[in-house]
Amino acid sequence: MKATIAAIIASAATLGACTTRVVERVPVAQPGPSVVTTPAISERVVERGPAPAAAAGSSAPAACMWASQTYSSGAISCQENAQFRCNSGSWERTGVAC
Repeated sequence: MKATIAAIIASAATLGACTTRVVERVPVAQPGPSVVTTPAISERVVERGPAPAAAAGSSAPAACMWASQTYSSGAISCQENAQFRCNSGSWERTGVAC
């Protein structure tokens, strides 16, 4: 029996020497700021001057206006039961009734 007790004590001492105690520390989250920040949105207004004039030597003919509509040169419009053609900014009667 003495031998059994001695074996148990020896095995307990051997197992006790093999075990390692591992301590892990869990990181604690740092408290963040209590103020919520958002980026500021600003409105930018870009003011531009008047539209540039046609470049010197441009080949685009002048447009015609009728009933608040713009027509390019060569366009045909029916005005007061007569057909007109836009010719470089002025309306010319074609002689066709519409």
